[in-house]
Amino acid sequence: MTFRPFRRKGVGLHDPRRPRGAVHGVLVLFCTLVLVTPSLWSREPSHGYSYFGDLKYPADVPHLGYVNPDAPKGGRLNMSGIGTFTNLNAYADKGNFTVWIDPRWGLGSLIHDPLMRKSEDELSTYYCWLAESIEVADDYSWVKYKLRENAYWHDGRPITIEDVVWTYNAIMRDGSIRWRQLYRDIESIEQIDEWSFKFHFSDSAEKNPQVVINTAAFAPQPKHYWENRAFDETTMEIPLTNGPYRIESIQAGYKIVFERVKDYWARDLDLAVGHFNFDHIELTYFFDKKVMLQALHAGEIDWWFEENEKDFATAYDFQGYHEGRFKKETYTMGFAYGMHFGVVLNTRRPPLDDIVVREALALAYNFEWANRVFWHSGMDRNNSYFICSDLRAEGLPSAEEVALLEPFRDQIPERVFTDPVALPASVGFGRNRDALQRAHELLEQAGWVIRDFERVNAETGEPMEFDFVVSSRDHERMLVPFVENLRRLGIDGVLRRVEPTLMTNRLRTYDYDATIRKIYTWKLPVAAGLRGNFTSQYADSPNMPNYPGIKNPAIDFLVEKIARVDTETEMNTVGRALDRVLLHSYYVIPDGHPVGRHVTHWDTIMHPPLGAENMNWHGFPNLWWRTEEVDRKSAAMDPTADQ
Repeated sequence: MTFRPFRRKGVGLHDPRRPRGAVHGVLVLFCTLVLVTPSLWSREPSHGYSYFGDLKYPADVPHLGYVNPDAPKGGRLNMSGIGTFTNLNAYADKGNFTVWIDPRWGLGSLIHDPLMRKSEDELSTYYCWLAESIEVADDYSWVKYKLRENAYWHDGRPITIEDVVWTYNAIMRDGSIRWRQLYRDIESIEQIDEWSFKFHFSDSAEKNPQVVINTAAFAPQPKHYWENRAFDETTMEIPLTNGPYRIESIQAGYKIVFERVKDYWARDLDLAVGHFNFDHIELTYFFDKKVMLQALHAGEIDWWFEENEKDFATAYDFQGYHEGRFKKETYTMGFAYGMHFGVVLNTRRPPLDDIVVREALALAYNFEWANRVFWHSGMDRNNSYFICSDLRAEGLPSAEEVALLEPFRDQIPERVFTDPVALPASVGFGRNRDALQRAHELLEQAGWVIRDFERVNAETGEPMEFDFVVSSRDHERMLVPFVENLRRLGIDGVLRRVEPTLMTNRLRTYDYDATIRKIYTWKLPVAAGLRGNFTSQYADSPNMPNYPGIKNPAIDFLVEKIARVDTETEMNTVGRALDRVLLHSYYVIPDGHPVGRHVTHWDTIMHPPLGAENMNWHGFPNLWWRTEEVDRKSAAMDPTADQ
């Protein structure tokens, strides 16, 4: 008979005080039932929840398959960001805060624990973290969670149902529209007993696993800390939290130091094995990427996720790289890109409310030339809002897609039914003259003609002008040749690069004609995210990610349809129909997505294999570890310093 070490109640995914052999038969029966009836486990209390199919990991898994269970603990990690931060309260959508503290972020917050954490090598599966178990009603009218009894805040006080209820009420009462729409399908919260509670869903909520998944990342806050503080206001006071790290110190706007919590309540959780290995994580902000790269070369920074193909090809030609002590690695993501980068056209402002004008502008964007000259041919065109996903539309619509779109034939472009989705490609050399000629014809069709070498409205004589607002030097570089092409069409394009805080405020109030954004959709789209990005109800509300101001009944219908699908096949069909309408409406001028993803780092930090199936990230910093402590600044100058 095999025994596992004793642990405190609620720490493992199973009860570790019992011998494994004593429960082996039960686990075998349980797993068998799961395999036979894929949804059976969702009707009983379980250690995890999957949108489609079965759970990959059983309750007694010793560790997740994509981690290094023997990763050493210790050391200091120095990482960087571009911009600044002015807020440490993730629940106040004001100011600038780092994504590392945001519970909504895909990697999970370093300081806030959610009810469940996502498995990174499954399509859409979550395993209990702060919660000990999850139970779902047969009709998806509620989801029940049981909290772990050993979980506590960093001040030693237990995490209670009272904290959960208070946090939910505070979000719905004082949270910004982004937070409230995230949980809009929850009608009420009910305490069942000392450790259990239910989220009850409204009658209008989609009754499928999506509504359950939306609650997984819910991260309660300590009532005793926040009840005398403003929950909806920015703050630079270090908050009381419960995650694997706490904020040790800050230098406002410049630096945050996270300290690993040695007595972290979940340190012995099976799911935590191989995670959270650095004793300290120091996050330093730079206003300029070029300055940051110099700090990286000098050994002041350990790691950088490089999204600029030109920089990846040219910006790391220094001694540390040639000596083999600095690594450049490329991997292929198993997850979806969404619309990786694109020029967002603000349809709230004329003449961008005219689809013909938007199509003309899309034709003027010479992606192939930019990819060859700027990106060293490291990009593919974003001919989809669901790149690297089965929701991606290709070729002509299927009969199933046509059936979905037919009721909206008079409200969407006819080419949705007749044309492939891919934009015409240039040869990548010289000017894209054919596309510019077609753009000129479309602009004249829309009533914008050339007079005295200037594009003006045929009736009013008003010149065509656009204000492009960005905060990144890379984005500025992307737009320079586009603005030059617009001038060849007689259009005055003004390119403005502003500092990050001003950019944040402009985005919140949609104060731009055009800008550059990423639009995340994932392989399994989240209903709240699709609504926020694409639907009419959030087009005019401030501080939402519907940056183009999309108002289209067909898109509204398809978003709600995709939120209510029962099978992966149906989800993919609806997603492809949605993709077609979005692309043929030219709300965004697609740029490109990387052929591969790039990480750069010094050789004193290591990682598990990159790019696991369905994996959307590089595991940094959660799964990485330090191999040795080195005075990297000296080593960067002296190649023998670490020998």
